[in-house]
Amino acid sequence: MPAVYSTQQKSAITQFISFTQLDRNTAIRALKSHGWDAQTAVNAHYGSGGGASTGSPAAKANLTKLFDRYASAADKNIIDAEGTMKYFQDTDVDVEGLESLAALEIVQAPTMGEMSRDGFVNGWQERNCETVDKQKAYIKNLKREMPGDKELFTRVYKYTFSIAKIPDSKGVALDAAIVYWGLLFSGPLSAVKWTSSNTPWLEWWTEFLNSSWKRSVNKDMWNETLKFAQLTLTDESLGFWNEESSWPSVIDDFVDWVKNEKRGGDKQAEVMDEEY
Repeated sequence: MPAVYSTQQKSAITQFISFTQLDRNTAIRALKSHGWDAQTAVNAHYGSGGGASTGSPAAKANLTKLFDRYASAADKNIIDAEGTMKYFQDTDVDVEGLESLAALEIVQAPTMGEMSRDGFVNGWQERNCETVDKQKAYIKNLKREMPGDKELFTRVYKYTFSIAKIPDSKGVALDAAIVYWGLLFSGPLSAVKWTSSNTPWLEWWTEFLNSSWKRSVNKDMWNETLKFAQLTLTDESLGFWNEESSWPSVIDDFVDWVKNEKRGGDKQAEVMDEEY
């Protein structure tokens, strides 16, 4: 009797084959060895010699040549905004989508819309993707994985701060932070959608910041917002929060605002506690 695979396992098989172009039986063996995690299995396949060696001089030469195709005429060690747009077109990356941030995280872009030679070569060499076709396939697979991969989401989220912040400063301008939060917390590829049937958290957060916060967003506030968002999705009553917790003051103020401005004191919170 043929083996019966779950919908998730069938999806993993399809993803593995799509990226590696290997046969179904090889895909199944690889996925079984890695807990049916398609991304891990693909990385292990290439890392173990199924593709070009990470340290291959030929792979590095190919990546260097590929970088030159998009490099700025003014600075050959930089792919500028125009070159990045062309590269995104060639790899099917939506510049306004969450995958653009994931792609820039791979190459550790120093700023939004710009890539360095070392970051590009090293980032793709580590993933054994020395051609546009392989990079395109890798990103395609990444897009499939992102909605269910909170570890990947967290990595992209934390990295985004570095490209979103104001040059030569320690913070992200509030208006820019709100735009990025909108993309990260509400995009179709997001693994952490900050809203629920009972509470439009992201909408409230944005409303509160626009009315009550006048400063830029520092790294601590950026990272703690993700932590706070995840907790609110598991405990909408905000039972995890207390005055002794070491949250940034802006989050403490937001909690007070939610309780008093949106929930009419503690009445709605009590109802939600009963629901839990």
